[in-house]
Amino acid sequence: MATLTKPAYLLEHDWAHEPRRLELLERHADPTSFRRLRATGVGPGWNCLEIGAGRGSVARWLAQEVLPYGNVTALDLDTSLLDWLDEPNVEVVEGDVLEIDLPEESYDLIHTRLVLMHIPERRRALERILTWLRPGGWLVTEELDAMTLFADPHRDRITLFKGYREALPTIDMVCGRALIEELTEAGLGRVTADVRVDVVEGATDLAEWEQLSVLALANEPLEAGTVTPQQIDAHLTALDDPDYRGLGFSWVGATGRRTPAPA
Repeated sequence: MATLTKPAYLLEHDWAHEPRRLELLERHADPTSFRRLRATGVGPGWNCLEIGAGRGSVARWLAQEVLPYGNVTALDLDTSLLDWLDEPNVEVVEGDVLEIDLPEESYDLIHTRLVLMHIPERRRALERILTWLRPGGWLVTEELDAMTLFADPHRDRITLFKGYREALPTIDMVCGRALIEELTEAGLGRVTADVRVDVVEGATDLAEWEQLSVLALANEPLEAGTVTPQQIDAHLTALDDPDYRGLGFSWVGATGRRTPAPA
C-alpha cells in the first residue's frame, strides 16, 4: 500500500481516507457490537443513545431494532459523515460528551465504541453518561486494548506501536482492561465483559484498516521522533503481504446496568 497524505489532526473526518477507514472499522466490529447490544434485550420502544456515531452503522441498526416506537440519538463531535442517515426515528446531534446537555434519565440504552479511549477525562465522561441513563437502563462500552498486540513475536511491530503510544498520550491504548472497574466504580451494577482478539492477516480488510489507522495518527509520532518514516513504510508494506500474520488489538466490551427504580 503506497504511503498516503496524512491528516493534520487526530482522526479528523475531513481526511480523504477517513470514510474508508471507518467503513472498514464498521465491517470488522459491527457483528460483535450487535451481539453485545442484543444481549441487553434492546427492542421495540427503547430510547437509545449512540455516542461517537462515526458513519452511523450502529445507529442505523439500533433504529431498526427499536421500531415502531423507539428512537435513537446519534451523537458525534463531527456529524459530517452522517448526512446519509435518514431514518425517521434517528436524531443526529453534534457535540462533545463532556459539554453537551442531554435530558437526564432519558435513555434505555447507551452505546460507545472506541470513544472513551480518546477522552483523558474518562471518569467525568462516564459520570455524565450515567446521568442520561434511565434506572434499569444499560450501558455498553467497547474499547481497544493493546494487551495482545504488545505480545506479538515480531519485535518491529511492538516497537512501532510503542512509539505511537509514547507520542499519543491522549489515546489510552490499554483502556479496555480498565472498563470493568471503571463501570463498577461509576455505580453500574451487573457489570460483565468479554474480549475479542484479532489476528491481522495481510492483504485483508483488517490489514487495510490498520494501515489507514497508522497513517491517520502518524504526524505526532513522526514529529516526536518516536517512529521513523522507514518504520511506517516497512509496516505498511508488510501488511500488503498475504502471508503476514500479526497479533492485533483486543476488543473489550463491558456492559453494566443502572440500578432499577424500586417497585
